[in-house]
Amino acid sequence: MTIELNYSRLAGHEPMLRDSIRCKAFRQAIVNAVTPGCTVLDIGAGTGILSIFAAQAGAGVVYAVERTGIAELAKYIIQQNKLEDKIQVLHDDIENIELPGKVDVIVSEWLGGYGVDENLLPVVLLARDRWLKPGGKMIPETVSAWMAPAQDAYLQQDVDFWQSEPYGINLDVIGENSARQADWCCNHIKQEHLACAPKLMWHVDSNILPLADASKPFEANMEFVAERDSQFNVLAAWFSSELDSRTILANGPADPDTHWGRSIFPIGKTVSVKRGTRINVHFILAPDGKNQSVAKWSLEVDGYSFSSEGITLATV
Repeated sequence: MTIELNYSRLAGHEPMLRDSIRCKAFRQAIVNAVTPGCTVLDIGAGTGILSIFAAQAGAGVVYAVERTGIAELAKYIIQQNKLEDKIQVLHDDIENIELPGKVDVIVSEWLGGYGVDENLLPVVLLARDRWLKPGGKMIPETVSAWMAPAQDAYLQQDVDFWQSEPYGINLDVIGENSARQADWCCNHIKQEHLACAPKLMWHVDSNILPLADASKPFEANMEFVAERDSQFNVLAAWFSSELDSRTILANGPADPDTHWGRSIFPIGKTVSVKRGTRINVHFILAPDGKNQSVAKWSLEVDGYSFSSEGITLATV
C-alpha cells in the first residue's frame, strides 16, 4: 500500500495554510529566531508562507528553496505581498543550491504525522551541515514521536458494515482488508480513546543529529500496560515538537486539532484487554528513497499477534 502526498499541487498546501495552529506556531518561532538583517534559508518553502513570516520579522535576505512547480505560485504570492526584494525563490532541490554564504536561521516544515515519516529530515540536515553558521538556529529544534493503542470507532463501524452481510452478500474479505488499512489525518482519535499511556518512539534534535543517523531506519520496541479494562483496534501515532525553547507544536490526542491529526496503524481486529495487560509493539520506519519511507509494525497481546505489510508514504 502506498500513500502519496502531492506537494506539487495547491491542493496539497491548502490544508497546511488553513491550519492556524501550525502557521501561528511557526510564525512565533521565526519571530523569536530572526534578528534584523539576518539571513534565512527556508527548505521546502511550498507557497512561501514561512519565508514571508521571516521577511516580516526583519530578515535581510530569505532564500526560499522549493523543488516542485509550486515555486512559481510562491513567487507570485511573494510579489503580491511586495517582498520580492527580500525573498529569493530558488526552484530546485536543496542539494543543488549554491548560496553566496552561510545563513543565520534554517526553517523547514518537514514534519509528517509522527515527525520523520515523510523522510524529509536528511536533506534538511544536509543543508544544516553545509549552510548554517556556527551558533545558527534550526526551526524546528526537536521532534519527538509518540504512540499508544487506541480504539477507532470509525474503523470499527466500517468493519462491522462489511461483516454484516449487506444486501445478503458475504463481504467479509472487504472487512478484513479495512481492518488492516493505515490512515492519516485522524483528528477523531482523542485522549479518551487511548487504552494505555503513550510511549516515546524516538526523539530527534535537529541541532546535533548526525546526517547519517537521519538516513537510517527509526525503530522502537514498546511495552504498553492497559490502564483499564478496554478495547483497541489501532496504534495511534503523533509528534510533539519544540520549534524553539519557547514554542511548542503538537498534534496529539489532547492537543488542538491540526491538519496532521493522528496517524493510525490497524492491528487486524478489535482486542479486549483487562487492566494491567501488557501489550508489546515493534515499529520500524525505514527510508525508501528520496522523500519516501516504509512503515511496518507488529504486536503481541494475550496470545494474539499481528504483523503488518509495509505501508509506503511518498511525497511528490
